[in-house]
Amino acid sequence: MGTRSVTAALCISLLFAGGAAFCYARAEALQAEGRWLMARGSAQASDFAQKLDGTSVDAQLKTFKERRGVMEQAHRWQRGMLLGIMAAVLSGLSAYVLFLLKRLDDQLLDATGELRRPQEASSLPAPAFAPSVQR
Repeated sequence: MGTRSVTAALCISLLFAGGAAFCYARAEALQAEGRWLMARGSAQASDFAQKLDGTSVDAQLKTFKERRGVMEQAHRWQRGMLLGIMAAVLSGLSAYVLFLLKRLDDQLLDATGELRRPQEASSLPAPAFAPSVQR
C-alpha cells in the first residue's frame, strides 16, 4: 500500500473520466441527429397535411422509426456516461482512502520508531511478546 496504489487508482479514475467524456460526445452527436430526424418528420407531417398523400405518411413513419433507433442508441451512450462518472468518482474516492491509509501507516511507523531508541533496544532483554503495528 504505497504510492503505486494511489497512482494506479488515480489513473483508473482518469481513464473512467475519459470514457465518460467520450460517451457524452457520442450521445450528444446522436441526439443532434435525433433532433434533425424529428424536424424532418415534422416537415413530412406538414407536407401530408397539405397534400393528403399516403407516401408522405409512409416516409414520416419511416423517419420516426429511424429517430427511435437513434434515440435508443443515445440513451445507451448516456447510461455509459453515467456509469463512467460514477466509476471515476468511486476510484477517485478509493485513491483518497489509499492515500490516507498510507499516511496513517507512515505515522504508525514513525510512532513505533520513537518509542524505542537503538541504544536502549540493545540493553533491554527481548520481551516474550513483541509489539507490532496493528493494521
